[in-house]
Amino acid sequence: MTYRIRLSLLLAALTTVPSFVSAQRTGAGITAADLRTRLRLISDDSMGGRATGSWGDFQTTEYVAAEFRRLGLIPGGENGTWFQVIPFFRLRAAAGSQIVANGATLRLGPDFIVSQNRAIPRPIEGRETVFGGTVDDSSTWISADAARDRLVIMATPPGVAGLSAAGQMLGRTQRFADAAALVFPVRNAFAPENAAAQVAGRVMTDTTRSGSAPGRISVTVAAAEHLLGRPLAGAEPGTLGGVVHGQATLSFAALPYAARNVVGILRGSDGTLAGTMVSMTAHHDHVGFDNSPVDHDSLHTLNKIVRPQGADSPMREPTAAEWDVIHHSLDSIRRIRPPRPDSIRNGADDDGSGTAVLLEAAEYFASQAHPRRSVLFVNHAAEEEGLLGSRWFADHPTVVRDSIVSEFDMDEVARGNAGEVPGGSPAYLEIVGMRRLSPEYGDLIDAVNARQPLPFKFNLIYDTPGHPLQYYCRADHYSYARYDIPSVAISRGEHSDYHQVTDEEQYADYDAMARVGKFAADVVGTVANLDHRPKVDFAKHDPAARCVQ
Repeated sequence: MTYRIRLSLLLAALTTVPSFVSAQRTGAGITAADLRTRLRLISDDSMGGRATGSWGDFQTTEYVAAEFRRLGLIPGGENGTWFQVIPFFRLRAAAGSQIVANGATLRLGPDFIVSQNRAIPRPIEGRETVFGGTVDDSSTWISADAARDRLVIMATPPGVAGLSAAGQMLGRTQRFADAAALVFPVRNAFAPENAAAQVAGRVMTDTTRSGSAPGRISVTVAAAEHLLGRPLAGAEPGTLGGVVHGQATLSFAALPYAARNVVGILRGSDGTLAGTMVSMTAHHDHVGFDNSPVDHDSLHTLNKIVRPQGADSPMREPTAAEWDVIHHSLDSIRRIRPPRPDSIRNGADDDGSGTAVLLEAAEYFASQAHPRRSVLFVNHAAEEEGLLGSRWFADHPTVVRDSIVSEFDMDEVARGNAGEVPGGSPAYLEIVGMRRLSPEYGDLIDAVNARQPLPFKFNLIYDTPGHPLQYYCRADHYSYARYDIPSVAISRGEHSDYHQVTDEEQYADYDAMARVGKFAADVVGTVANLDHRPKVDFAKHDPAARCVQ
């Protein structure tokens, strides 16, 4: 299942969909069968993981727009189209970046990663290396003069602790401001999905640079020792290494395909209230693919034990007892099938599931008497890049911002059963933001839930102020909440396949997705039929302020 773009795909029409979908049609109801049809398309291997600016992500937006058109929605994008194009660029290591030191050539990705920030990294060609001390002990740091114009290699604690210590050091000192680069031997601590994201680069909406600064380079321990020309253990601060050659700089590049929000409007039936809107949202992008395939079943089995929240769980080595469980499970699987190399992070749950539910809800509303208010359907771009698509829409809305009376966001709604998340069950649902701005909105959501055939049991722990996972600040609903629009995000929880190649539709619970869709549509429909907008009691006021969990 390794991702390869074939010439036939590049030449195909932009509305091409996988063959298993082309003969199927969805109906007016929000059903498990229809959701399966949609999710299989969105998360198909041919979409390549839907990274922002990729062919697969662009293709997904074509599909969503085609469905909005088929359902009779009104285009809500720019200039009468279905799309709002976002002027993104990607900041990444320049092509050909490599470092040669003491006869060894260090490769971008496997050996080193250049961190992305708005400053221009300084040249490293012909610069000396120097051992600068230990990141978490400032008493060992070399002087500013000793660091000037050199690559300063800092010893770090092992694993995730090294990443944390490096970040803390950068935040509290200017001592190395005149160095050519700061080098941290923390590359080994990067989880595969994080390393791939770092190499792919960072998406942003402008190319403003803030002057030159030391480059920040993460390297493996072996690479650091090549740079210094000796083992780090026992090295004295101020020890000089060899002269390096090459480059480790950054460049901006346009995205291969436009990143786009897809916007459709279902016109309300009330002549007075139709000018106001209830927004229903999800995001269509994911995180692409890895260059190094792994065995799908091995990773799926391993992560269920040692990384229960996937990319949000730190990497760790299994215990001896855990290895026994892993090997026993894999032995059972191997009796059924051989290894399955996989490199595509399909994003079936994240957020193919939310996009599928969004389309089903749009079809449901379009098939019956329209609610009094209009319903604004927005399928956001670039959520995985830091809520950039929803933020762009909220900052540059294609409708009158004040016409949006509430927002309801869906992300990762295909899982959440027992064994997948703590406390999981068919009724499990996480929700954040429901009373942050409008207690009335929260009460309404509770009342709608109580009317469901199988009411959800809300997990509100991730809405707790100060919660370390910062879910309130990590979901697209926050882009709207910044403008005092009552907004919520729902999810059935992070699981061991989060941001992994194992996030595939084969693990989706389509019955649960259908219940989520009916609940979400009931909430949106209830607000759309209110004779007033949900009252805002706790305004945030400043949309530019930093989010506070």
